[in-house]
Amino acid sequence: MTVDAAPVRAGFIGLGSQGGGMTERLLQCAVPTTVWGRRSEALAPFAGRADVAPDPTALGRASDVVGICVTDGDAVREVTLGPDGVLAGMRPGSVLAIHSTIGPEECAPIAAAAAERGVDVVDAPVSGGGAAAAAGTLTVYVGGDDAAVARARAVLDHYGETVLHMGALGSGLRTKLLNNALVAAHFALARDAMATGDALGLDASQLAAALRSGSGRSFSLEVFVGLGSFDAIADHVGPIMAKDVGLFAAATAAAPDRATLLDPADRFLALVGHPRSRAAHGEEGT
Repeated sequence: MTVDAAPVRAGFIGLGSQGGGMTERLLQCAVPTTVWGRRSEALAPFAGRADVAPDPTALGRASDVVGICVTDGDAVREVTLGPDGVLAGMRPGSVLAIHSTIGPEECAPIAAAAAERGVDVVDAPVSGGGAAAAAGTLTVYVGGDDAAVARARAVLDHYGETVLHMGALGSGLRTKLLNNALVAAHFALARDAMATGDALGLDASQLAAALRSGSGRSFSLEVFVGLGSFDAIADHVGPIMAKDVGLFAAATAAAPDRATLLDPADRFLALVGHPRSRAAHGEEGT
């Protein structure tokens, strides 16, 4: 007689627009899920549907695969490390998946602390947004050991329609930062294309239709011509992109061709009024 394996138990910390959608998808797929958060309003949508842990350590103890989708590297370290962090409760053979967009080098010390407990770490940043997460159509870029990635996919495959193993730990984040730098650069180029068309006397709506259906189309072009300006997204997208472009700049200091991406990406940040801090990434005077 074949005995069915116990279902993989998921844990999730970071229930904002992105992480909340990912958690929603897990519950839709009947994955046993435990959540933790400081804010009651973030936990409210999952009341009666997910187990609520009293602290990160208890969440780790209840989970086989833990997803972390908090704001930045400091927040990741706060909820993962130390006596009250999620790693303190995780068992050997479990996997910590870092969905937050942080510097690739920030994964190594967390992975080292995890290894002391027999826990594996993968970096698994995502692209697509909260609605795509809830629909199970995210793209997930994953870095880590083959066996760890295979175990993590028992959870990742529920919200990721496309799950790509990019290489060793940190490779998923390098891919995500490159993607976001390209998005930012495309935003600036889309704005320039429309402005140039106006200078040439072309009708804006006709030009938008032409570019949308031509080989020069892009996600950023779609957003820009749909909105007509950056005003509606400046204060939401700007700070996120400033952080991510800054991380991209730090991670690619030795890459010879990065300027062709970084220059238009920086111009987009200037256009939305959220330039990255070059001093924070060792680029004073550049």
